[in-house]
Amino acid sequence: MKKIIIIAIFFAVSSVHAVESRFGLGFINSALGLPPGVNSCTSCIDLGSLDLSYLIEYDSGLAAEVGITYGVMEDDYAEDPTDRVNFKIKTGYYLRGIYNFNKTFFVNATWLDTEIGGEGLGANNQLVTNYVREGNLGYGIGANIALPNSEAAVRISYEIFDFAPGIDIDQISIKYLF
Repeated sequence: MKKIIIIAIFFAVSSVHAVESRFGLGFINSALGLPPGVNSCTSCIDLGSLDLSYLIEYDSGLAAEVGITYGVMEDDYAEDPTDRVNFKIKTGYYLRGIYNFNKTFFVNATWLDTEIGGEGLGANNQLVTNYVREGNLGYGIGANIALPNSEAAVRISYEIFDFAPGIDIDQISIKYLF
């Protein structure tokens, strides 16, 4: 909670010098990659999240964004019918630094704190759960597509996170900035 308050204070102070600020609403598809040998398909698990963000853009091509994600799509995985696991993504938050090459293309570095886990039936049909909450640094690329006759834009981006030892997250997102 302390981190969230510090981030909010930082954005309140820095937004005084901002050239432009926007809100964003979007969807993130997260492909969960497990280590080789754990399963035969290294990125078969797709999770989805709604994304709400606040973006501050500066004159020099730099931008900062803070956001919250809410897991809305889960996925099942089973190597055989007896060991099915239901994967879920929980609510998380992020802080993103963006460098715009021009009005369209950008690169970014993101600190993401989220919780991902699975639920399945163990011995004697007992429910077994295991969730991992991690704060991770990721990087990505993307494009902002300006909408005609509007200040709004659509952002498409791709990011990679090294979530936990042997577990990677590849994210593709689409967001409406207004």
